[in-house]
Parts: sequence; C-alpha cells; structure tokens
Amino acid sequence: MKDILIFGVPRAGKTTLSKLLIRELENYHIFSIDAIRNGFGDIFPKLEINDREGKNNQVTLPKYVARLLYWQHKEIENQRYIVEGCQVLPDKAKEIFDLENSIVIYLGHGTLSPEEILKNIRKHDSSEEYSYTRSDEAMLNQSRKYYEKDKEIREKCKEYGFLYVDTSTNRKEKLHELVKYLKESESAL
Repeated sequence: MKDILIFGVPRAGKTTLSKLLIRELENYHIFSIDAIRNGFGDIFPKLEINDREGKNNQVTLPKYVARLLYWQHKEIENQRYIVEGCQVLPDKAKEIFDLENSIVIYLGHGTLSPEEILKNIRKHDSSEEYSYTRSDEAMLNQSRKYYEKDKEIREKCKEYGFLYVDTSTNRKEKLHELVKYLKESESAL
C-alpha cells in the first residue's frame, strides 16, 4: 500500500478525486492540506499560513504536512493516506515526501488560457467552492495565476516523472479512470 498524493492547481478536481478514492479504497484516510492550512491560520496566525496566499503556504506548510504524515505512519501501522491540496509544487514534493511509498498525481487545467480556465471553473462551480461567490473579474485574475503555475507544474512533472492529468476536458471520465487505475493497482499500493 502506498500513500496517494494529489496536488495541482486550484479547481482542477483534487478534492473530487480524493472523495471518489476514499469510497473505493480500504484503509485510507484523507489529509486535506486546505483543512490543515485553515487550522494553522486560525490557531497560529503569526506563521503566515492562511487561505489568503500566506507567505508560508508553499514553503512551510508542505513540510508540516510531510512531518505529520511521517508521524501518522509511525503511530498507526497499515494505514495509508490520500493527501490533497494545491500548496505542494513538484520541487517540494520531490524534496519532502517519501516517494518510494507514494504515488504522486498532479491535476491541472492543461493548456487552457486564463479565460478558458475561468469558464471551466464556472462549469464545475458549486456553492461549496470558494470561487462561487467571487466575481468573474476576481476569478479571472486568479485564473491568470493558475495558468502560470500550471505551466510550471506540467514541466516539472515531466522532469520528475510525476503523473500529470489535464482535467480541463472530460473531467468526470478522467477522474473515474484514475480511480479505476488506482483501485486495480491497489495490490501494488
């Protein structure tokens, strides 16, 4: 059994994939990096880890998550985790996670333009998403950042051999294919 690390840009389907996987795989629990981030933001605001692009979201937070995962494995045997969030870039994943005992998957928007990313976000929007209440103008500004970050992630995934899945088209089918692949590979996990 291996941990499943699901990273990538916001609004690419990471949480959806995690929820699909948790229904299909036994002995797995979800580590939501967003939930951990929000806890740090509430309890330790001086750490500058928060939901407003905190200074340490992509530097310190992934290290905390990796250490937490390490200690969970020491405390509970035969337990595996699905770790999901947008804060871990490929360089950091390669540096801090136990890649021999993990499968790394990055989800992204492929080669969509920022305007197309916004359209896709709206297509998959629900009242539970942070983007739901934001204006199109605000989300277009975010989509420009997602575009640049996704480009960097795609390049690094090629370099490191991490799986990158473009969820900009046929998202539902691609996520179900990933679940099927991981479930069939469960003996290897």
